[in-house]
Amino acid sequence: MMDIYLSTLAFNNDIFETDKNCRKFNIGIEYSSGISYNNNNLIHFEKTSYQKLSHNYFPPPEDEFVLNLASKNETIRKRSIDHCIHNLQICSKNNTKFYAAHAGFCLDPSYDQLGKEIVVKSNFNREQYFKLFLISIKEILDKAEELQVPFLIENNVLSDINFKANNYVNPFLCCDSDDIIRLFESIKSNFFGLLLDTGHLKVSSKSLSLDLFKEYNKIKKYIRAVHHSDNDGLKDSNQIITKNYWFLDYIDEFQNLSHVIETKNMSESSIEKTLNLLIRHDKNSNI
Repeated sequence: MMDIYLSTLAFNNDIFETDKNCRKFNIGIEYSSGISYNNNNLIHFEKTSYQKLSHNYFPPPEDEFVLNLASKNETIRKRSIDHCIHNLQICSKNNTKFYAAHAGFCLDPSYDQLGKEIVVKSNFNREQYFKLFLISIKEILDKAEELQVPFLIENNVLSDINFKANNYVNPFLCCDSDDIIRLFESIKSNFFGLLLDTGHLKVSSKSLSLDLFKEYNKIKKYIRAVHHSDNDGLKDSNQIITKNYWFLDYIDEFQNLSHVIETKNMSESSIEKTLNLLIRHDKNSNI
């Protein structure tokens, strides 16, 4: 059987409801971003006896900040690096398969801006941000290799709203194949790879007027894990996948990797149908 996880996003980041459904369907759990700070978050994670993943901002710190490995603010960038290294240590202790964080930004958005319109208020030098991003990853990978825990970067999403709001300039890193290829050709490590968010790639490709399938083919060799969700191509809405899901025909190429269902507002019925699509590609599952 495929190595499949259900993100806590499926139940509005309710850890206990997600946990209950993961046990019912005998799949793993991804503790994701968006979970509110609680002293017991890490305790709950470490007590989970079945397959689990810690993703990006989990466990959240008491003092909220936006994780940005490309930040020109040294305090934020150092804190982001430390957060990733701390999570790699947690993953090592708990025999977790990998830890993944989001690609960087060419600005420092506030925490409450995430998922909304984000506008760069001045001109920026994209090259400077990308170089800082590379420096950050190299520092994290030193620890990942020491701990023998893979570190993955998730491709960013550029929505139609954010592209227009920034006068058709992209302030986010690793939204397209050019950035992603540059990243993985600049840093080569057996402990480094891409967490492909299929919903992100669909939105970014549409915003940038790129061919989704050509973009996928250019970056597929870097993929080490997959986030599954769908959307209308305009924004990352984490909709449930259906028989029309664009990535469905490519899943067989990644049978040995980890797959995370990252969709919102799920029910037991929709989980079962999604699993049928991912495992058997059952296009008669009526969703």
